[in-house]
Amino acid sequence: ILTLFGGLMASRMIVDSDATSKRLVTERAFFLADGGIQWGRKRLSQSTANTTLGPLSMDGGSVTVVISQTTIRHTTSATQINVYKIHSTATLGDATRRIVEFRWRGGGSDKDFLYWREDIADEF
Repeated sequence: ILTLFGGLMASRMIVDSDATSKRLVTERAFFLADGGIQWGRKRLSQSTANTTLGPLSMDGGSVTVVISQTTIRHTTSATQINVYKIHSTATLGDATRRIVEFRWRGGGSDKDFLYWREDIADEF
């Protein structure tokens, strides 16, 4: 009985170790993707042109950032607002994380404002 119990415990430790390892890889991929968003924000502060940055290899993974822009008009005031989409995709091993962020500029302001952000984790 003790041998069986010991074998079950060893098996459980291996499974837990594997799950922890996958989670750490996914978290590292998230931080790479978040770094890509920061890179995109910096680029957006310098130029508002549609562009693709990367892929940039770092920390054993890679990150690619795509910046696109569209213009909308406010329905009541006819104010023009530029909406920028920053899409960062990071891959590390089997893990892929995507962060999509929308920023807007306009309506009498030359500053960027965060409109919406979503973090997406792809399963292994």
